Amino acid sequence: MDQQSLCDYVLFTLWQSPSDYTRGKEGGVMLMWSTVGGSGTVIKRNLGYIAAAAAVFVFGGVIGALYSEQLMAVVKPTLEKLATIAEKTQAADSVWYTSQVIFFNNLTASAMMVLFGCLLAIPTVLALFTNGMVIGVLFAQLDGQGTASAWDLLVYGLLPHGIFELPAIVFAAALGIKLGTVLLVPLKGKKRLESFGFVWLEVVKSAWVVLALLLVAAAVEGAVTPMLLEKYVLQVG
Repeated sequence: MDQQSLCDYVLFTLWQSPSDYTRGKEGGVMLMWSTVGGSGTVIKRNLGYIAAAAAVFVFGGVIGALYSEQLMAVVKPTLEKLATIAEKTQAADSVWYTSQVIFFNNLTASAMMVLFGCLLAIPTVLALFTNGMVIGVLFAQLDGQGTASAWDLLVYGLLPHGIFELPAIVFAAALGIKLGTVLLVPLKGKKRLESFGFVWLEVVKSAWVVLALLLVAAAVEGAVTPMLLEKYVLQVG
């Protein structure tokens, strides 16, 4: 069975044990969520994956900062895309529009992190590493040009919204990595498809956490971060 068929199949067959589902009048399958637990349980169960995803992101950032000159050509398309988005939001001169653009951009990125898990999570790991690398290169370049110190950029330009945005993206990536992992090594006591389905239920159960974090992050990045940058970074020196 190829990867696409596997992803399609799991939507219909997640469990093989009769005790794990009930059939409705039309013969459909109602998934039992009790074994998955709430979002808090999902987060605790996946702390190892979250730590691994965070490590990949940080490693990408370190590599980007250390080799910013060499990697500039690699991340240039991403930086140009971000610059285009920034120009559009500045032209609109609307906090609501800016926050909306940021939210949907980050939501798309988070969704792709999860969906890439269907491909053994290799694209998820690469995307996470690249995102970290882009930030590392950007900070190193701006710091080297004397435009602003890396510390000021971190405190006023990233942390205000990053404390919400980065956990959301890392958590989404962690679940994507887990999706890919269980395709190779099933969860204990479960077959491969059962494991894959179980992780998808974890995704559904905890999706609201990612959405909430991204909403707050977008609001802060659209309304608060620009003011902090204007006051403490752009006007300094």
